[in-house]
Amino acid sequence: MKRIQQKVKDLIEVRKYKSLHDFFAEPEKTLSTYHYTAITSELMANWIAALVDVQQGGGAAKALAGYRGVGKSHFLATFSAIVSNPELRAQVTDSHVGSGTHHLRRRHYPVALVQRGTEETLTEELLAAVAGAFQMEVSELPSNLEQLLEFASEKTGDLPFVILVDTASERETRVAREDGVLLGELAEIAKRFNVFIAVALDD
Repeated sequence: MKRIQQKVKDLIEVRKYKSLHDFFAEPEKTLSTYHYTAITSELMANWIAALVDVQQGGGAAKALAGYRGVGKSHFLATFSAIVSNPELRAQVTDSHVGSGTHHLRRRHYPVALVQRGTEETLTEELLAAVAGAFQMEVSELPSNLEQLLEFASEKTGDLPFVILVDTASERETRVAREDGVLLGELAEIAKRFNVFIAVALDD
């Protein structure tokens, strides 16, 4: 085995790599370990541009589809790290994405991470995420979806409120629940307010 490892080292430079289990827990490490491809670079730049274009009275909705394990969560967490941590934007290694970050405001964009599979319904998960973003109790929030997004939009003022919807990191299987209709409704509501919503779909 040692002989094989030595041969590998003769061909390539082996670097230490720390595995991340929760991409949202450590934004700096999430950002530094993300590897851009031509496709993900263009996609990330487009999402940042869409967020820049969000103005009061008109939001945006995006979706990222792919099989489990292809990197959707890392992409969402990297996007979150960029928009919510202006001090980390200089560490973006991709020039195309880095150029787009210059159009973001030098402020911490508020981000709510909706973790599918942590509650019985998507509405409950959304309420928990918004409450966490504002450090409030769920009972203090309106349960009606339109009123909830309007509340979040008004509370963030001139900054767009960012909602990211992903499967909870501790789940090993997809969420056996049909949330498509509700996600579509959320996307339409978001477009009426100062809200940017992005959803990761397993297929």
